[in-house]
Amino acid sequence: MAINCVPFNKPASSPEQLLQKLERQGLVVDDARREWALSYMRFVGGYRLKGYWYHLVDPVTKAFPAGHRFEQIVSRCEFDRELRALTMAAIERLEIAVRVVMANYLSLKHSPHWFLDASLFRQGRRQGAAELVVKIEAEVERARDKTFVKHYFLRYSTPRLPPSWSVCECVTFGLWSRTYQLLKNPNDRKAISRRFNIDATEVFESWIHTLTVVRNMVAHSGQLLRVTLGVAPKDYRKAGIRFSDSKSFYAVATVINYLWRQTGLPQAWPDQLKELFTRYPEVNLAEIGFPADWSNQPGWL
Repeated sequence: MAINCVPFNKPASSPEQLLQKLERQGLVVDDARREWALSYMRFVGGYRLKGYWYHLVDPVTKAFPAGHRFEQIVSRCEFDRELRALTMAAIERLEIAVRVVMANYLSLKHSPHWFLDASLFRQGRRQGAAELVVKIEAEVERARDKTFVKHYFLRYSTPRLPPSWSVCECVTFGLWSRTYQLLKNPNDRKAISRRFNIDATEVFESWIHTLTVVRNMVAHSGQLLRVTLGVAPKDYRKAGIRFSDSKSFYAVATVINYLWRQTGLPQAWPDQLKELFTRYPEVNLAEIGFPADWSNQPGWL
């Protein structure tokens, strides 16, 4: 237990009480929009909304800046929600791209069941490879009702799992990121990263790991605005990509943009961001790490 800790004794408050408390702290809530504000307190939650205003209040008096309105808090919350939705959709596209590239390359070079060959994984890390297979088995078992999985087990007796191109539709992005980390042959790792125009395998490894972490974060409604991420993609100096703050959302957004462009698939990410930023001009882009000229920076051109 930390020094000077005290027992928690705060009582729970109703949405109405929480809104009244914010008003006493100087937040402006129009009478005509009170029910609207209460809907946010009831169904978004005062504690979650606090993430969008706590930095504004005086640390001593807890007072809001003069004239600050409930609508301004909601605007920040909605900006963050829409940014999460765009991010989730973009990472989903990259997740599919990464796992398909890995499955295709490794299946063609080694065998459709390459993931069952422990010799393909780093020496001294056989336990990691074994755990990988156990996780794949668990994911495939959960997907047994899928038509393509059911077909495999009805028709084939061995190997004990479906081929890689089938398995890749069952397992998580995090598992593919872990698989890439475990690959022993540097030529395999480089061949995969080069499909995304990245020569440095350590950069590609850090980038896909970053995407798996951020994907899980936004899938669980984690806040992006004014948040320092718990993961940092490496600079890719060959492409001129250097992050002044590698734990900012801007770093993640740059990774998404660069990787997406390499796929040759329809690219909407920069335009989607610009449209979002235009609709919420009150949000300072520095709060997600974006420089003023972000669209002209390496990784975006």
